[in-house]
Amino acid sequence: MKIKFTTCCLFLLLLAHFVSAQTIKVSGTVTAGRDQSPLPGVTIVAQTGTQGTVTDANGNYVINVGSNDALLFKMIGSTSQIIPVKGKTTINVVLTEEESSLNEVIVVGYGSQKRADLTGAVSTVSSNTLLQRPVTNASNLLEGRLPGLQVTQPSGQPGKDDGIFQVRGLGSFGASSAPLILVDGVVGSITNLAPNDIENVTVLKDAASASIYGSRAANGVILITTKRASKGRSIEYKLDVGSQAATKLPDLIYNSAEYMQMYNSALTRSGMSPIYSQEQIDAYANATDKNLYPNFNWMDYYFNPATSVNHYLGLSNSTEKSTYKFSMNYLNQDGILPNINYKRYNAQLNFTNQVSKAIKVGTIIGTVFKDNHEPPGWTESSVLSVIQNGPLYRPFLPDGSGRKVSMAYPFEPHNATSPVAFSNGARFTKNYGFNGQVYADVNLFKGLQWTTRAAVQYSDNTQKDWVYKTLDHYYYQKLPGQSDYSIDPAVTAPGATGVTDNYNKSILPTLNSVLTYETQIARDHNLKVLAGYEQQSFRYQGISGRKVVFPDPTLVELDAGGSDGQTVGGTAYEWGLRSYFARLNYDYKGKYLLQANARYDGTSRVSDKNRWGLFPSVSAGWRISEENFMKKLTWMDNLKFRGSWGVLGNQEIGNYPYQDILSFVQYPFGTAEAPGVVLTRLTDKNLKWESTKVIDFGADIDIFKGLFGVTVDWFKKNTTGVLATQPVPASLGLTGPVTNNGELQNTGWEMELRHNNTIGEFTYGVNMLLSTYKNKLISIVTPTKGINEAGLPYNSFYLYEMIGIFQSQEEVDKSPKQILFAPKPGDIKIKDQNGDGVVDAKDRVSYSPYPKFSYSLNLNAAWKAFTFSIFFQGVQGLQSRIYGWGWDPFVQGDPPQARFRDAWTPTNPSNTIPAVYIGAGSAIGGYGGVNAYESTYQLQNASYLRIKNINISYTLPKRVAEKIWSQGIRVYFSGDNLFTFTKYPAMDPERRMDGPGGGRAFYYPQVRILNAGVDFKF
Repeated sequence: MKIKFTTCCLFLLLLAHFVSAQTIKVSGTVTAGRDQSPLPGVTIVAQTGTQGTVTDANGNYVINVGSNDALLFKMIGSTSQIIPVKGKTTINVVLTEEESSLNEVIVVGYGSQKRADLTGAVSTVSSNTLLQRPVTNASNLLEGRLPGLQVTQPSGQPGKDDGIFQVRGLGSFGASSAPLILVDGVVGSITNLAPNDIENVTVLKDAASASIYGSRAANGVILITTKRASKGRSIEYKLDVGSQAATKLPDLIYNSAEYMQMYNSALTRSGMSPIYSQEQIDAYANATDKNLYPNFNWMDYYFNPATSVNHYLGLSNSTEKSTYKFSMNYLNQDGILPNINYKRYNAQLNFTNQVSKAIKVGTIIGTVFKDNHEPPGWTESSVLSVIQNGPLYRPFLPDGSGRKVSMAYPFEPHNATSPVAFSNGARFTKNYGFNGQVYADVNLFKGLQWTTRAAVQYSDNTQKDWVYKTLDHYYYQKLPGQSDYSIDPAVTAPGATGVTDNYNKSILPTLNSVLTYETQIARDHNLKVLAGYEQQSFRYQGISGRKVVFPDPTLVELDAGGSDGQTVGGTAYEWGLRSYFARLNYDYKGKYLLQANARYDGTSRVSDKNRWGLFPSVSAGWRISEENFMKKLTWMDNLKFRGSWGVLGNQEIGNYPYQDILSFVQYPFGTAEAPGVVLTRLTDKNLKWESTKVIDFGADIDIFKGLFGVTVDWFKKNTTGVLATQPVPASLGLTGPVTNNGELQNTGWEMELRHNNTIGEFTYGVNMLLSTYKNKLISIVTPTKGINEAGLPYNSFYLYEMIGIFQSQEEVDKSPKQILFAPKPGDIKIKDQNGDGVVDAKDRVSYSPYPKFSYSLNLNAAWKAFTFSIFFQGVQGLQSRIYGWGWDPFVQGDPPQARFRDAWTPTNPSNTIPAVYIGAGSAIGGYGGVNAYESTYQLQNASYLRIKNINISYTLPKRVAEKIWSQGIRVYFSGDNLFTFTKYPAMDPERRMDGPGGGRAFYYPQVRILNAGVDFKF
């Protein structure tokens, strides 16, 4: 694949080379359409060459171009024109004023609005910006692109890198915090789309814009529109080839002699005896045979660059009566660890037909098939097996027999799962998704439109885990008196041998019907009314089976296995939602704007008495720039103030939470067991959905015909009735009921800064986003001191504050008494917060797990046939607690990080890195003594600034493209996650694994990607 990648790069470079042809001199004048005045500063560029110029103060220009060339005339604030030369030496052009971006139509709930008329907090981004990053997963396109939308990539592994979305912070701690995602108006998944099929994405952030979706909108709404047919007929083919590598891997000590010496010292400090003799240490230190006595780097062995290949083909045609856009996408992506591969196949069809002047029908069909290949039993934690190996041995015995190794000596700390074992079987996961809809738009009479839509989302998923036998593992060094290598009896394959099959399917039919009436009253009053009905019903069914006895290890189907030890399981559930909704928009002369929304939802997920709920909102705006007293400020395009209030709901509270559930169990009956049923939990019959009230105030400013723009929003979001389990006495023998008894608050602000300009032949744009929010618990039924209690951010870190390291026993004796442990020189020093002379649990301090603010900056530029963009993204004020494998030394034998070379010793009095103990792998950190306690020693600065993407492209001259019957050829080079500026000492701050209390330091890495691509248009 490396050869293929290099060949592709050379091909793209050679393709970009071309020799210019015969030219003629063309001159002329460019004038303004509104008053025929000359236009200075207009850029004129030859379409098939690199020639370019600008008009002078009188609107005149001169340029040398090919006689069959075409000229592009462009100027900020005016509509661009392309004029064929056709041998003419004089070309005069009239440029008309470009329609303001304020008239841009924005997709909103069940319709659209002009940007100037919006009164809610709505952000949108187009494919022109999104596709500057040639990502493989469409969800990652949105990272840093929309204010208020947080995108977290949970894994760098192909096929498991679906972005996790949050809109304006954590929306709930008892139910889902995921936003509602709609694709072309119906429930869908962005990860099932090919990135090139997305036209634009809109995020509805406040109640005014989102309450039209009622009980599904508490966590925001993401609206995705796929591409439609462009004018005329076109074909597009895009090829993208990428190379991936880890952004950062742990810097571990892989010198065997040093490892052994540090391990012995850590054992001694932990009160235990050394395990490595000086003879064994010297054997590695002085070895000439590095095969028998290696300094083996497990990171370098297992993590290797991987490739991806992405093909996209799009066909489009548009006539007066019908349009279609059909596309196919194929992705093949390898993982940077062995035996990981992901393939994705997409097909998308958008079709419309104008049946008559009044009736238009259409269909949108999207399908996806995902094929994921992993090692058996694979989880995110499986990656830990790579670092749980010391440098004293290789994966295979030094005799060349191919036998696998677990450790060097039997007395070493045990590596529970060898990474070599993951080659002994496989996991195959196959996902099929279908999202289809048919719709009809009927113009009943002037101003009144009726739209009806029927859709279905279907998912079909299978997974097969296959481990065909337990592997023998050996000690790398022969035991005394043994002629052959000895087997380690404790190491097995990842999970018991056998075959496990899982299958599930789900279906979600949707029907909605909407009436929209729009009219103007007395010329100055504009009115738009929408009313609609929608219903959904969801059903899920899943089964699983496992067999462990097979006559032949290569048989992988369950029907080939025996019945001994077999297991089977299954589940099914369903829910329904019925809704009525309405919206009223009113404006007076485009100055004073008013919008009101209401949705009345009924869901089967809550009890009969609470099944229906009303979700209203109201918003208003004042376009002060349209007032007469502002007209003298000709540079002011738009100045609008707006505010909104509304109520949203969250029906994603699980299935049957208010109903008594009986579980099947086996009861002793005489000498045998008999099946029975038992009630295992209490329920709250008055359970209802969570409710969120949102207040939002914002302002929009645009000046100098779009040269500069600013959007600012402040919000306050209160969620009440948050689900939590009510405590009950343990003697009751039942789990407590889930009730609506919590309250959560998020407040914050967002800002977007825009600047676009053209200087001669150079066009550039700047877009900067800045957002912040504060999360606070108002109430919780089962508070946890310092972590989850009123007034604190949810899931706060509750830690002792480290203020240094004890340098001497005298310093220990003079310090406040630490009753939880007995520190000694080299241990961390804890601050006595309340000054009572004792360090105990009362001295813990709470720390927020959320960033102070997040930001991004996108710079793009174009000059002649070249384009360039660079995208920065980061967070500031973020802290992450890390411990365990990859952070604490010698947890199950894993090598320490290189930073521990500077750990405290009597001869190296460090005040930042404590003395080394043997890692215990415990839930609180893994050190012995004082260092085992949760403290700010484990709390790391995870703020970062990342160059997320750089993209450079060149569009070949048209006459070169025409030689292969193409209308245009663009070649590009792109880099993702290129550079990261951070003090974070673990792997990657963007891929940190924070959970309640913290996270570990090692996981499947974030990847750096280098891409080369070519885009053909016919």
